[in-house]
Order: sequence, then structure tokens, then C-alpha cells
Amino acid sequence: GTLTVTVIDVRPNGHFTVAGEKRVAISAEEEIIRFSGVVNPRDLVNNTVNSTQVADVRLEYRGRGAADDVQAPGLLMRALFKFFLF
Repeated sequence: GTLTVTVIDVRPNGHFTVAGEKRVAISAEEEIIRFSGVVNPRDLVNNTVNSTQVADVRLEYRGRGAADDVQAPGLLMRALFKFFLF
């Protein structure tokens, strides 16, 4: 997919620090994707860059809603994890 980002800093070497966020909501579910990294302006083609040309990438994916709640460990599992650390 594609994600629109904003230049948030220009480094001394001329490279751009970029960051962006995408939220997708379907019914009671919401997915959030956060992306940041460093882009060499010479790699831009039509104001677009391939993800393989982004350095120091940070990608965060989070969900909210019923599906996310089901995937979270229950009270008993959290208690067991607390006492039986691996």
C-alpha cells in the first residue's frame, strides 16, 4: 500500500526525516499505522520513494476494537506470565 508522510526535519547532509500516520476504520475496528524514516532526496521520483530506499525505518501497527480485545491475554494468563517469567 501507500502511505503519505511529511518531511519533519532536513539533516545537515540534506537527507529528509519523514513521518506519517494512516488510520483505517471499518465498523467498530480501527487500525493505526505509524511510519518514520530517513530519505535521500535523490531517491525521490515524482515525489515518491520506495520503502526499500528508506533508512532507519520505524513502523508501528496498532489496532483497536473487538478483534484487538480478543487477542489480548486474559487476567489468568497475565497472572501466570507475572509468576512464570521465561
